[in-house]
Parts: sequence; structure tokens; C-alpha cells
Amino acid sequence: MKPAHKKHHQSAIRIIEEAVHLLRSAPGNLLAGYYLGSAPFVLGLMYFWADMSRSASAGDYRTVAALSLAVLYIWMKFWQTVFTHQLRDYMTGQPLYKWTLRRIASVAATQSLIQSTRFIVLPVAGVVLIPFGFCYAFYQNAAAHAQEDDQTVKSICKWAWRQSGLWPRQNHLLIGIFWIFGVVIFLNISFAAFIIPQMVKTLFGIESIFTLSGMRMILNTTFWIAMLGITYLCLDPFIKTVYVLRCFYGSALKSGEDLKKELHGLVTGVKKMALGLTIMVLYATPFTCLAGQSTVIAPGEMDRFIEETLERREFAWRMPRETVQQGEQEPKGPLAAAIKWLLDVLAKGTRTLEKLITLLIDWLQNQMSEPHQKSVSSNKNWITSVRIVLILLSILFSAVLTFVFFRIRRRRTGAIEAAVVGVAPLPDLNDESTSADDLPTNRWLALTEEYAAKGELRLAMRALYLATLAYLAEQELITIEVYKSNREYEQELKRRAHDREEMLILFSKSLNLFEHVWYGMYRIPPADFDDFSMNLKRILVFA
Repeated sequence: MKPAHKKHHQSAIRIIEEAVHLLRSAPGNLLAGYYLGSAPFVLGLMYFWADMSRSASAGDYRTVAALSLAVLYIWMKFWQTVFTHQLRDYMTGQPLYKWTLRRIASVAATQSLIQSTRFIVLPVAGVVLIPFGFCYAFYQNAAAHAQEDDQTVKSICKWAWRQSGLWPRQNHLLIGIFWIFGVVIFLNISFAAFIIPQMVKTLFGIESIFTLSGMRMILNTTFWIAMLGITYLCLDPFIKTVYVLRCFYGSALKSGEDLKKELHGLVTGVKKMALGLTIMVLYATPFTCLAGQSTVIAPGEMDRFIEETLERREFAWRMPRETVQQGEQEPKGPLAAAIKWLLDVLAKGTRTLEKLITLLIDWLQNQMSEPHQKSVSSNKNWITSVRIVLILLSILFSAVLTFVFFRIRRRRTGAIEAAVVGVAPLPDLNDESTSADDLPTNRWLALTEEYAAKGELRLAMRALYLATLAYLAEQELITIEVYKSNREYEQELKRRAHDREEMLILFSKSLNLFEHVWYGMYRIPPADFDDFSMNLKRILVFA
């Protein structure tokens, strides 16, 4: 069997590949439930942002609007939790959990309490920088908590924080990849939203609010909020899937759920379903047509019509907003006061940093413009600056050493040894679900010699082929996955070992013979088996 650290500590790229495969093969109702909860919140946020920034009477109903947005946020987090639980059940092959009224109320209450704190914790962690990755993983893990009827806020937080401490390098690499994906998706959606209306106007002559706005559209903050919302809807299901896999492998260190999954073979044979979901937001503006004979209107009546039109709600954004006097400020609650204090501290720190940078630039300009004046004072200032730089570097070096020390200590104290009970049975070579990573290379080679001595050359041929794949995986030339075909292994080997032409030729030749014998039910002569064995052993030497 594999060592525990190799079995569970997977690379970030492998986790992403497995998440893509899991999300593509999952039933469509999983994503439908996710967007049932997330799409209303994104649409509500877009409307709230546009209305609060444009409407002159926004202050009259801002409390009700903010409360409605908070309810939509709880609705979204509940359905995201349902999505992660159903995805975990589908991955492990368990029947979908029945959502009783008691469990719905429990999940909604716990998730609303936990997820509401992320608006304070994540910005503070982002400023401190180092704990941001652990805090981000904590909130993602809280949504993927294992299904329990008696779950509490304390138990969920304890479990999610323990999971966030596993494999920190993998976690931070995943966050960096998510950031790159998000920037690419955001830019693509923004360019598409700007270019497509122009193309429709050019080809069909159809005007829209986008073409009428022109370049002024990029100055509208509502446009950018809409682009961010669509980017979130595209990327967040993938992020949730990745952290479901991380939590699954983290829990498997104690429960052995991954071994149960492999032994029962519940993943193989599942029908793949291609899912596509297109979200279209249609914005319709009513058109009115005036018909009839022209009539003469008195000037006084015209003024009355203009005043009545300006008093309508659709023209209220043109009216100046009433400002609150300094002595009429409304009392603020403790949460609002804490947020205001945090923003004031950040703004004060930013202004202080700007002043220091300005002083530094002025000092450098004075030194460059007057190189010959006050040489003694300049030397003293230079020495003082060097001392300051050395002190800052020493502080930074000490912080890095402290971080490395705590990381090594956590790795030593948090290592968990997986108990191995019994001896793994030999895999059935006639079973198509048998994978090359079921046994190490030397055990596959021993099986090859056993089957060859018995005269079962067809099984010996497959054992030797799996031994070759296992050895190539040990050399990190390929990655063994249950959903990859032989040709995909060949293409992956060509990408990673493109400079070893002779090995690639031998692998392609041996693969053609293996598929001809194994899938064509062709009885291989001993001479052909000897050539096949010689070619694969040469591949082991080249690798």
C-alpha cells in the first residue's frame, strides 16, 4: 500500500484536475441548487448598489433594503452548504441526505452566524497577510462540514480550523491559482459585455443601453459590480468543489473514507453528464409612441405638465440628494462603530504612509540637487539611513525565521500516522477498474514473472504495462488517474518527456501492441511477449 503522506498529500494541480472531473460528472441538480441560492443574492446586490448610488430617496428605505440583502445572503449560504453536502455524498456514493425541517433550521442558523464574520475577519487577515490563507480555508471548510444532526457552531469552527491547518502549501497555491482564474474570467466577461453590444449594433442596427452609454459605461460602478457578480457565479462552484475534496482527504486521515471509496468501486461506472448553464439578464425598457394630431398647448399648461413629469420616480435620480447636517447624525450600533473605527485606522495609516513616502522623495531630491553642500551633514544622514534599512531588514528576517519555526513545529506535532490493518489483496487484472497505483513497481514486476511462468501471457502483459505506468508516475512523468485513458497517458508523457524521443517511440509501439492484445482478445505468441517485455524494460531504463 501507499505511504500515508503520499496517499493524502496531493499536489494543488492534482486537486484541481480531480475537482474539474468531479464537477463535470456531477448531476445537474447539484449546480441548479447552487445557483438557486447564489443568483438571487447577486441580482439583489446589483439592484441594491444601483439604487443606493442613484436614487434620491434611497435614505427612506435603506434599512429595509439592507435587511432584504442580508436575508438573501443567508439564503445563498444555506444553498451553498447544501451543494457541498450533496457533492460529498455523490463523491462517496452515499444516498442523498434527507433535509428535515430541524436540519434546515440548524444549518441556516449556524452558517449565518459563522459566515457573517468573514466580512470583518478576512479584510483584517488580508492586511496582516500571513493568516489570510488559513482564514479563507476556514470559511470554505465550514460550508463543507460533515453532515451531523447535532452540529453546533463550536464543533463546526473547531473542525473547520483543524482542516484549514492541513497542507498549508497546497492551500496557498490553490488560493493563488483561484486569484489568477478570477482575474482572467473577470477580464473576459468585461470585454464580452463591452464588445458584444457593439457587434450587435454594427451587424443588426439594434441600439441598447450599452451602446448609448459608450465609453461612459466604464465609469459606472454598477457595471463593475455586475461583472464581479458574474465572475463569482462562474468561479465559486469550482472553489467549493476543491475544498470539498480537501476536507474529504483531511477527514480520511482518521476515518479512512478514501479506502472505503476505492474498495467499493462506487466512483467507476457513473454516467457523465455534460452541464451547461447560461444566465441571461434581460433589461427591457418600455417604448411609448405618441400618435394623433398636433394640438396647441398653452404655456401655463406646458409648465404644469413638466412639473408633473419631473416629480415621477424614474426622474428622481436627477434631483439633488438631501444631505444630513453635522448635528443630525444618526446614532450607530456597536458593529457599525467598530467597522467605522477600523476604516478610520486604515485611512489614517494610509495617509501616514503617503506622508512618509513624500518626505522620502523630497529628501532624495534634495540630496541629488545639492551634492556639494553640507557634506558632513550628508554623510551623517547617509549613515543614519543605512542603519534604519539594516534594522528593518533584521526585523523582516526575524519575522521570516519565526514563521518558518512555527511551521516546522506544527508539521512535526500535527503529523498523523495512519494505521494499516492487514495486507492488501492482489488486484484482479481482469477488472478494468484496476489502476497502476494499486501496487508499487516491484510488486507489478513480480506479478509479471508469476503469470509468465504460468503461461498466462495476456495477464502478464497487462501487469508489465501497469508496472511501467507506476514507474513513470514515480518519476513524475505521468499522473495516475482513474478517468485517464491509455492515449491520455501517452500525450502526457509526450509533454513531460519530449526530449526523450527513443523512450516515446518505444512507449507508443508497446501501447499499440498492448491494446491490440488486451482489447482485441488476441493470443500473443511468446516471441511477441518477449519483444514487448524487452521494450518496456528499456523504457524503465530510459526513465
